Amino acid sequence: DLAIQEIRTRADKFPFQSKALDGKLRSATAGLEAARESVKTNQATRKKLEGEIVATEAKISKYRDQMVAVKTNAEYKALQHEIEHTQTAIRKIEDDILNLMMEAETLQTAIKTAEARLKEDQAVVDQERKQLTEENKRDLSALESCVKERQGIESSISADMLPRYERIRKARGGIAVAAARDYVCESCKVRLRPQVFQEIRRNDQIIACDACQRILYDPDNMDHPFE
Repeated sequence: DLAIQEIRTRADKFPFQSKALDGKLRSATAGLEAARESVKTNQATRKKLEGEIVATEAKISKYRDQMVAVKTNAEYKALQHEIEHTQTAIRKIEDDILNLMMEAETLQTAIKTAEARLKEDQAVVDQERKQLTEENKRDLSALESCVKERQGIESSISADMLPRYERIRKARGGIAVAAARDYVCESCKVRLRPQVFQEIRRNDQIIACDACQRILYDPDNMDHPFE
């Protein structure tokens, strides 16, 4: 029963452990997604700035067309000033685009690094999942064997003892029997009366602990059990 309980406890953890392995990939996956998103943002910003250059160059062309029709020197100088101002704005945009291009190179390196990390983490998780799955298969096989063995043992226990054993086991956290050693119940640590301890050692009747009600046995007399 204790073996079955232990195996079932491990087997019950399997789904949660398997899910936890997915969590190990979240950080690497998030890092890769963030790097890719940064590249998209970089490309979108560059495209927007390139559009601004086209629109600004159109303004310069318009100003130059207007210069042909001006009648005063003041108007000519004003348009010339606007052209120079617009050209300065274009140079500023071009500098921003250049910086974005340099940033894009760094981001591509970051993507490669994130991809390598994800690949490495995936390999580790796959190995751990394989090992966990194999352990779970062994546990399920062992559980099946233990259940069959328990069924065989049940048939050898008297009809009046088995229900008593089951009641104690359910009431005492799955442990229905306890060793009596040095005048003490090893489960609840309550001291046994000398007469009771000697009766346990003789092993000619079923004796329960007065404190925890578990069935007591002499660990030094296992070769000649009462039943």
